[in-house]
Amino acid sequence: MGLKIDRRARNITKILGIIILVVLAICLLKILIWEHNYYRNKGAEERNPEQTVITALADNVSPSEVEPSEDEINSYQVSRTAPRYLEIPRLKVKARVKDSNVNEHILPVPDNIYDVSWYSGSGRPGENGNILISGVPSGPTKKGVFYNLDSLEQGDEIILERGDGERYTYDVKKITMIDKSDAANQLPSAQKRINDKETLVLFSARRSDENASDFNSIIIIHANIK
Repeated sequence: MGLKIDRRARNITKILGIIILVVLAICLLKILIWEHNYYRNKGAEERNPEQTVITALADNVSPSEVEPSEDEINSYQVSRTAPRYLEIPRLKVKARVKDSNVNEHILPVPDNIYDVSWYSGSGRPGENGNILISGVPSGPTKKGVFYNLDSLEQGDEIILERGDGERYTYDVKKITMIDKSDAANQLPSAQKRINDKETLVLFSARRSDENASDFNSIIIIHANIK
């Protein structure tokens, strides 16, 4: 009888030992997962530092009207996670995305009517941030890639392709037109994500008179990642 009890005690001890090992393994796995997510998020924060507040869109620019060749478009390269191409199927737009920096709180625009400009201090595709891209409606004599930007409607798709070939699709959610005189008040809010999802924001100037040298309004398109 005493032998059976002793064996039963040893079996219970062995089972308890196994249970303790399993619990410790689960705890260790949870710690490793937490640590991985922590450093991944920390790395994303380092790649995407706090954005400079934008209060104006660049003005008085004379962009080139030289259309890039098909070879120049196809051979265009950027870093792995940076946006490479912007596509708007409804407008039949495919444009190279050139990176730029904000100086004195002014969002720059591209120096060619066939390109768009990405503020490199903003988000990157696929990283759950807020991606800011500007373009021009026209040059001195030709229409630019954002000429018909104000014709977009909710639900229209916009596509960003990264340098590594990954493609991300965004649905238009919000279309806003603001007066240039109120840009300092309105533009900072455009830097915020909408619906707590990755957001792509497109900016373009608008002139009441196409022959005017200055613009009087700004169109802003907000789109959420699908």
